[in-house]
Formats: sequence, C-alpha cells, structure tokens
Amino acid sequence: MRLTPRLRLFHLSALTGCAATALVFAGCATDAPMGAATELRTSERSGSRSAPAGGARPMRAKATESRIAAYLEEQGPQVRAYHAHVTTLSNPFFEGRAPGTRGIELAAEYIEHYFGIFGLEPAFDELVMTPGGAEEIREGATFRQTFTVPGETIVEREEAAYRIEQDGVHIELSPEADFNPLGFGASEEISGPVVFIGYGVESGPEGYSSFLEGDNLDGAIAMLLRFEPMDEDGRSRWSDDGWSSRASLLPKARAAVNRGAAGVILVNPPGADDDRADRLMNIDTSRIGGSIDTPVIMMSTEAADDMVRASMGKGWGLMDLRRMADEGSTGAMELPELVFDMAVEAEREQIATSNVGAVLSGRGALADEYVVIGAHYDHIGYGYFGSRTPQYAGEVHAGADDNASGTSGVLLLADRLSAEYAELPEDADARSILFLAFSAEEMGLLGARHFVANPTMSLSQITLMMNMDMIGRLRENGLELNGVGTATGLRDIVQPRVDASGLNVNMRDSGQMPSDQAVFVQENIPVLGFFTGIHPEYHSVFDVASTINHVGAVAIANLVGDIATDIAMRPEGLEYVQVGGQRGRGAGPVTRARVQLGIAPGDYSDDTPGLLVGGVTEGTTAANAGVLAGDRIIRWGGEEMAGVAGLMERLAAHEPGDRVVIVVERDGEEIELTLELQGRTGPR
Repeated sequence: MRLTPRLRLFHLSALTGCAATALVFAGCATDAPMGAATELRTSERSGSRSAPAGGARPMRAKATESRIAAYLEEQGPQVRAYHAHVTTLSNPFFEGRAPGTRGIELAAEYIEHYFGIFGLEPAFDELVMTPGGAEEIREGATFRQTFTVPGETIVEREEAAYRIEQDGVHIELSPEADFNPLGFGASEEISGPVVFIGYGVESGPEGYSSFLEGDNLDGAIAMLLRFEPMDEDGRSRWSDDGWSSRASLLPKARAAVNRGAAGVILVNPPGADDDRADRLMNIDTSRIGGSIDTPVIMMSTEAADDMVRASMGKGWGLMDLRRMADEGSTGAMELPELVFDMAVEAEREQIATSNVGAVLSGRGALADEYVVIGAHYDHIGYGYFGSRTPQYAGEVHAGADDNASGTSGVLLLADRLSAEYAELPEDADARSILFLAFSAEEMGLLGARHFVANPTMSLSQITLMMNMDMIGRLRENGLELNGVGTATGLRDIVQPRVDASGLNVNMRDSGQMPSDQAVFVQENIPVLGFFTGIHPEYHSVFDVASTINHVGAVAIANLVGDIATDIAMRPEGLEYVQVGGQRGRGAGPVTRARVQLGIAPGDYSDDTPGLLVGGVTEGTTAANAGVLAGDRIIRWGGEEMAGVAGLMERLAAHEPGDRVVIVVERDGEEIELTLELQGRTGPR
C-alpha cells in the first residue's frame, strides 16, 4: 500500500546565514543542519497549514516587486535554465523518481523532450515489428534504453496453521492479521514441530546465548523473539539507546537455520518498549540485504500467545517464555504436541525503467570516438528504501541534489555543446558527445551496468566518461574532482580549466567512488567524477530545490563542458591508468554491498590515510559500535583503510552478522571497536 505523499515546503525566514533569494536561487555557503528550515506541512485532511516553529511569520514581499525575477535576470540565461530544470525535476509531482513510479517516467520524458529540442540524435537502437510481422532493428531510433530492475514482491500463496495432535485442535491463521511471510525467506511448503529458541542470539554479554551446546533443530520450525533480552520496562538490557546490533534479524534467523531449522517464525515479544512491537512486518518491508533458504513468517503477538497456551497449558503464555529468555540461556525448547504448517510462494516482479541517452555527432577523423557526459536521474521515491529519515517513509524524497542537480547539468551542457558544435568549421575534427541519464543508480548502479553490458558502440571508442553526481551544494570546502589519475596526463589536461574556473577544487587520482563512473572504471575507461559532498539533507525529505546553489552548479557544469571540449578536440586519445585501490577490468563485477556501516564520509577526496567519518546514522552498525563523527577509520580487520574506495570493497566482502574489528583515530588516540555488520536496511 502506498501512503498518500505529503508535500514538504519550507519557510525561509527561519533560516540564518544567507538571504532568502540567495538560498532559493543560489544556495547558501554554510552547512545548515538537517531541519534548520522551518516546515510548513500541508494537512492531508483539512488542507490547513501549521504555524512555523517558534512563531516566526512568513516573509511578505510587495506585490509590485519581483525580486525573484530580478535575481534570475541578473544571473543570466544559464542559471535561469538550470533553475528551471532542477526545480522541475525535484518537484513532488515526479514522486522522487524511483523506478516503478509514474514520476520517473515523466522525468525520462522531460529529459528526452529537451534532448530533442537541442537537436541531439537518439542514442539507442529499437526493435520494431514490420507490417509483415518480422522483427527489425532500427539504429538510432530511440532515446530510451529499457531494462528491468527488481520491484515489489507478489505473494501467490501465504498459508499458516497449527494443530495440537493430542487434543485435535486445528487453527488456521489469517494473513495480515495473524501472520505475514517475510522477504528474506524462501518460497516453500513445510510442516514440523515448533521449537522455541528465545531471541536466537548466538553470543551476548556475560556469556549469554540462546543456545546450548549440541542444540539440534533438524526438521523443526524455530520460533524466535524479535529484539533482545529486555528489562521489566521492555527496554534492552544491552543498550542504553534502543537495541544493540545483536537484535539484527538476519543473524538470528541464520543461527536457527545453521542448526537445521526447516523454517522460522518471528514474533514481537509482549511488553517491548518499541513502537513496532504491535505491527507485523510484510514481505517488502523485511528485505534486509540478505536471505536464507527456508521460509520465514512473522506471527502476531496475540496469535503466538494463543498457540503457546494451546500447546503448554497450565497458564503458560508467550510472556512466560519471554521472561525465561530475558533471564538467560534456555536452549532449544520444543513446544509439546504442536505441529506447524506453512506455505509461502512469492515472486519479485521486474520493473521496466530506462536510461535516456542522446548523441551530439562529432566531425572528421574523431567522429567515431566518444566523450560520455552522464548523471543518474533516479532517486529513492517515497523513502521506503535508502532514506536517512525513515520516520518520513511515505513522503516524497525529492532528491534535488541527488541527483536532479547532476541531471540538470547534463541538460545544460547538451544545450551549450550542441550550439558550440554547430559553429565548428566544416573541416574540424571533434569526438562525438554521448549524453547519458542513468536510471536505478540508487539500486546499485544498475543503469550504468546495463549500458556497459549493452553499449551502443564498442567501449574502446569511449575516450573519457565524465559523471556529475550531487553538484548542487557547492560550499566553502569546494568541489571534489575524482579520477584525474585514471589516464596518463589527465591531471595536466584538466588543471588549466580548473585554474580558470575560480572554483576551489580538490582533485583526487582515483575514480572509484560509489556512483556510475565506477562501472566505467572497471572497463578500463578513464573517468572524471564531480561531486560537492555529503550534507545533512542527503537521502532525506529535506533534499529539496530550495537548498540548491544554482550559481555554483552552473559553474561546475561549465567546468565539465570545458574539459569535455578540450578532450573532444584533442587529436590524441587517453591511455588508461589503474590507480591503487581502483577496480580495473578482470576484478570481477562491481557489486552492491549486502551490509551497511551507517556513516557519511567526511570527504571523498581526502588524501590523508584512512577514512574520515562525517556523520553517523542512529541505530546502524557504526552507531552501535561507538563510531563518532570526526573519527578517522585507519584500519579494518588489521589492514590499512584506503578511503571510500577501500570501504566499499570491504563492505562488499561481508555478509550481515559478520564481525570485524576496526581501529579509529580520535583526538590523537587509536581506539579499537568491534562492528557487527547489519544488512543494508538493518531492521531489528
């Protein structure tokens, strides 16, 4: 079920540090904390608006004045065009541009529309049926490169029942009311005795374990409690702030399966002080970055209590079992005379989405070589995945900086370069420019992967790939330019344009950062990645158009355009160089990590050894281990940490539930911390 999206507006007079017009149309040079803007929320039911926090009154402008128009007129046509693009693409009408939404299709139409206006040629071939019924490939017939990505899970069968053999009791359970199948389990029909395993924790403080040596669950269905041992108030005994990493679901389920369990029943323990304790997860909300090979259902507390009482009698209920598990190790305990039947059949549907691409044809001897200018245009939709503000799941996550900003840069350059190419002399030699807007980047660089696997030309014809991801928040710490070491002499080629730009640019040799250019690096293609850094609004409902620095973004886009022009006109090609820590051809596929750390890097272009932690998300692996903003991770599992690229490779090598020791540098001291890695969405 999709919740009705609520529009999120911001009252500018509550912000300090920059004038309102500068905030809306040029951005602010300071890093305001998330939520610094006072929110005006439109009520879904009454249509009324709540008053701004602190009693501040909205700014009033004279009806005869048009400061906005004057500001845009002063900044020039490129800023006006960029403002129009980024404001449009991040409008809530586009639903956060997640694959599977109508909004991303509208965004693709928008990009395609402007590619056509700028006189560009469609980049992709199209398979069509002739009037005679034959299939025919038409070259360069469409701006769209369609592919599929995993979407919602369709449940074909969900059945659960239990019976007490001795008494002849048979109880059918109702989906959604009594139970739900969970998304990290398998599709299968099973039947077996029920064995209670407490919280399913392998190892906890002071020697705690839910298991005894030799516990064997062969053929049984393991019933386990969510969370972890609690006190009388229903709060964790192991954490002063929420739950510890031992409450993570996947390691608990795997502990049961590793002992032979044929299936798993998860139950919210009665009395838990957690607002999720009275709700059932469903098959979509329980996809946690990993899976097991047996079916898993979640049973309501009430239905599970009835089942325990029917089996054990003598006043025993689920609370009694919970208290036993709270106090210490119980070992596997079979519930008498109880047989449980479950059947789950589910299939994850495939959603069609598209890369959008256009070609600006080159001239002369270089026309068959290409410079790629790209950006991903998708975002995280309604925040059901990937949101740093999960409390706002169901509201549009507009993705103004991530990555309407980069997409708007692509459109700006498509306009500029098409006009410049039209003025080239007839005898000029110039490489073709391929403009690419990738979909499904947020799902694991899937659009870029699909393009590289199904290119419209030989990959050897691509001289350079230039990627703009989050270019909309230029601040005092400047622009990060990654990849200047990926080709011989590339830094020297780029340097004069950087100097002339007037921007504070931090250049880094490696092109390996978690965006679309990483896929091209793997194919030994030189890359440049442009990025203005992580900020508190990243992947939140607060990443809206009013936070964008339009003037800064246009300056960055023009730097991209200047470099692209130099490379396009350069007679010589570029020789790829593999930078340390960078994955080249033969390194295996670029994989999306199944685990998450829960930090925002402080600086992607940081050349100091280790990885600076810019922020830590509450309830994640890093937070549970005691990682703090400002820490520098210097070692991981005994090996030196090599920046963001090193982190991505290490995460990709782990499974949820793995433990690893890291060393952080904090205030001049080295501190050892133990991580227990959670799945990417990390529910507990």
